Amino acid sequence: MATKVVRVSEDAIEITGRYAKDISEGIRMMQKLIEEKSTPQIDMKALEKMMRDCIAEEFENLQRGY
Repeated sequence: MATKVVRVSEDAIEITGRYAKDISEGIRMMQKLIEEKSTPQIDMKALEKMMRDCIAEEFENLQRGY
């Protein structure tokens, strides 16, 4: 599995630590919980697009800083 080095806020690291031992597994667990609790009222495609756009924007910001 490919990996990337990214900057993560200390508070975000602490939050993911509540869900799993490492950040990657914590994110996966959060995604699983979100999917389990999602209701038909939520447009999952729109949410996914918003999340992808947000993540892409943050990666661009990180790359500009290097």
